[in-house]
Amino acid sequence: MNVGITAAGGGAVMVDLPDDLRDLLASLAKQLAELIDDPDAADDPGLARLFPPASVDDPMEALGFEQLMGDAIRAGKRESASVLRATAHQKRLSPDETLAWMRCLNDIRLLIGTRLDVQEDSDFEAMVDDPLLEQAAIIYISLSELVGMLSLAADPT
Repeated sequence: MNVGITAAGGGAVMVDLPDDLRDLLASLAKQLAELIDDPDAADDPGLARLFPPASVDDPMEALGFEQLMGDAIRAGKRESASVLRATAHQKRLSPDETLAWMRCLNDIRLLIGTRLDVQEDSDFEAMVDDPLLEQAAIIYISLSELVGMLSLAADPT
């Protein structure tokens, strides 16, 4: 698979990805937005990872923060997903679009990592016995690499 992400100056990046990967990224961004808006997913551990409490020691402080900032944080994540979907097939991303891609891809990566129970010492090779786990692990690793490539291209200094 030919993947290339290079600096285009001023924080913009050039993105050379196969169409099927672009389609997958757009689909994952759509699924992320749907999950964020799904009232039945409130107990999803992946969502808990994306929206951790502001305070684990003070439930009232955590509730206050959620009431004050929760909608804005969700809106930001939905916006990043929307930008990725709208620009998935662009060859050049503006600095704002690049940041939206990094945010959205990292959110998806965190969701998948939570579901896979990824730890610092996780053995991804042990997941090859289960085709679904193997596929999720490949996507997780690929998203991690894409976020890193975008970050380096956006700020090559």
